[in-house]
Amino acid sequence: MSSVVRSLAVRKEGLTRFVKPESPCYDDTTLGDAVLFPFSYSNGVLDISYDGNDFETNMVDTTGNAPSAETDIAIQIMSGPYLATSLGDNFKAYIRAWRDGTIDAGSPINLYIAPQLLKVQEADVNNISANSGSSYIISTETPAGDNYTSGTEANNYRTKYVFKTPLTFTIVESGVTQYITFRTKFDQE
Repeated sequence: MSSVVRSLAVRKEGLTRFVKPESPCYDDTTLGDAVLFPFSYSNGVLDISYDGNDFETNMVDTTGNAPSAETDIAIQIMSGPYLATSLGDNFKAYIRAWRDGTIDAGSPINLYIAPQLLKVQEADVNNISANSGSSYIISTETPAGDNYTSGTEANNYRTKYVFKTPLTFTIVESGVTQYITFRTKFDQE
């Protein structure tokens, strides 16, 4: 057997397919968990989806809510990187609500450094818990297959996007340009 064939026959894989992200998140009162921002992506636009979640109620209609840093949910990465070249209106509405009282009226929210995004899917917290601290789980619920997926068609099976490379955007507060960076760090789950 040649070395080329041997090299192709060996499949390299990480320790596990599930990781716990430290990425912008919020407390979803419907689910009762800290979950990832419902970032969406289409045609180069990074935005936030309001479908199947209470993000708008908790984070846009209520002002001053900064992102949390860590979720209770484990994820699996579903794609290679996508490049975001602009920011959507829902994302900008959240930034205005978060920075309410400090952002200048009419401040532009401009993409400064375009991020690469990874499409991810949240794993079912009943079967893959990022905070359990236990090596086993006893549940009355049947796992949703070997991928332990969660969600429904209404919330796109909890498919979201996280940052492979950081996002930096600018706003103006008191006449001074502020650079805000969102990023994702992965912990092995």
